[in-house]
Amino acid sequence: MLTATSCAAGGPSASGTTLDQTSCDKITSGTAAGASPNRPGGGGQSLNVRQASLETGLPRTTTSGKTISFVGGAYTGTTEAYWKDLAGKFEAANPGYKVNIRIIDWNNIDQQVSTMIQTKQYPDILNQNKFSGWAANGLLQPVDSLVTPTVGNDFIPSFKKNSYYQGSQYGLPLIASTRALFYNKDIFAKAGIDKPPATWAELVASAKKIKEAGYTGYGLPLGGEENQGEWSLWMWSNGGDWKSNDQWSVNSERNVQSLNFLSCLANVYKVTQANPGQTNRTDGVFRPFANGQTGMIMGASFAPSLFKQWNSTVNYGIAPIPVNNGTEPFTLGVQDYLVSFKNPGNTEAVSKFLNFFYQTDNYVRFLTSQGFLPTTQTASTALKDDPDFAPYLDLLPIAKFYPSTDPAFPKAQGTLEAQLGTALTPGTDTKSVLDQIQTAATQGNGG
Repeated sequence: MLTATSCAAGGPSASGTTLDQTSCDKITSGTAAGASPNRPGGGGQSLNVRQASLETGLPRTTTSGKTISFVGGAYTGTTEAYWKDLAGKFEAANPGYKVNIRIIDWNNIDQQVSTMIQTKQYPDILNQNKFSGWAANGLLQPVDSLVTPTVGNDFIPSFKKNSYYQGSQYGLPLIASTRALFYNKDIFAKAGIDKPPATWAELVASAKKIKEAGYTGYGLPLGGEENQGEWSLWMWSNGGDWKSNDQWSVNSERNVQSLNFLSCLANVYKVTQANPGQTNRTDGVFRPFANGQTGMIMGASFAPSLFKQWNSTVNYGIAPIPVNNGTEPFTLGVQDYLVSFKNPGNTEAVSKFLNFFYQTDNYVRFLTSQGFLPTTQTASTALKDDPDFAPYLDLLPIAKFYPSTDPAFPKAQGTLEAQLGTALTPGTDTKSVLDQIQTAATQGNGG
């Protein structure tokens, strides 16, 4: 078993082993790790937008309980405009009620929300990609007190199931997205590649040809912007997982092999962009792909909406995620939530606003403006013939999710976001990086 990364020249790693052409090729042969393959079973997205000031804070709930605060992440440059427009329509339909909107860049929302919670300035409604830690600490209101049975029963069962903590639903599924391999058809033609890769070995071969044609072979984002998504795809496609038999297994033999393979891509095969360990997804990988500079990336169902915003003319195709070790097909299903904190007297106003938002027309307008998949059955029906949504809706039945219902996951995720990219530095022991994430998971208590 290989346990460390190394430079392309084959220099010694921190643990004394090296990754070279032979050892990297062995990984893609499916013989470098002893674990048997198992079948793989969600976020936020980021754009740079104006940041709200922490010092400004938010108006607190009034004595009448009719003024509430909404804090959410900026999925696109139009996210803030959507929520402010919806708030205006809600206030017009419900005289006397007011919703204060605050939208924060996804690269900064964790830190700012953490500050709000530490200072007990809880938002009445929060849009985030996690909830179980706050539920474990007794900070959230259960969903059944917030939405009507009509809304509650409309959620797609798999997304609703992934919104529970210890038998009670605390998260309202907001959006879904799936992942697939995006490939540049024009670059493939220039490089003489006739079809997208289905395995890791084929991906390496294609990436080498793309590099020889003068492009980046594969865009690898292991910087802090939702790198748990990129990591999950490679981990699952190699038969690994976050957990095994309900126990954390981040540093398993199979997962170490997967992280070694990413080092192979960067440091041995040299088919990625420079410094993938410090590259964020949106600007560092999605945008170069949209500009026609990169042959392959792990794309998302919301990526086409970004390409349109950037006026991209890239000619791309979408294919299943390449696998190793005979792993069966899958996709990553990312799910973000709406949650409500227990601020005194806010339940009625929060309930009115959430039920207003999940009205089909309002919800579909959010999805189409932001480029995400629906989590409700009525919205899925409304969008089933939309060409921008239909291909991804078909992937949902084979989706795997982050272990977000475990209150330890936020600690594991935070450590991974900060540390995973360091594993691609030549000479780093990859297992030691995964050990840190494993420790955070096993000692985590939400947050």
